[in-house]
Amino acid sequence: MRSPHLHPLHPVLAHFPVAFWIGASVADLIALETGATAWWTVSHHAVAAGTIMGALTLLAGLLELWLRKLPQAARTWVVVHASLMVTALLVFMVSLSWRTATPPPLSAVVLSLAGCVLVLAGGYCGGTLVYRFGVGVWRAES
Repeated sequence: MRSPHLHPLHPVLAHFPVAFWIGASVADLIALETGATAWWTVSHHAVAAGTIMGALTLLAGLLELWLRKLPQAARTWVVVHASLMVTALLVFMVSLSWRTATPPPLSAVVLSLAGCVLVLAGGYCGGTLVYRFGVGVWRAES
């Protein structure tokens, strides 16, 4: 019988904030180029959705970190991954709080783009944890 915590939740949830935040940055760039207010709305909602999902993903990651044994070699990658993604979450939270007008101030857009870079770097670290160290990968017991 399988235990419910054998398959980790964090890797399942992680794709949502990444997609929302990268999508928000793309929408910001399109809005800057075209001036279409619809893209500002898309970006605002994507930042909000990414922030909510990012917080849930962070909580799932912390829980799984507490419940699981990690290979010693993976610990440095976990610290870097978590640091980058928490910083990205905070950056997008600030960007969201500055998006009260349409169009938002340029500083909110710059933060969104900076957050996108953080997400890409943090995602690389997360991928390294999965593909190099097998963190969060369910293995059938023989």
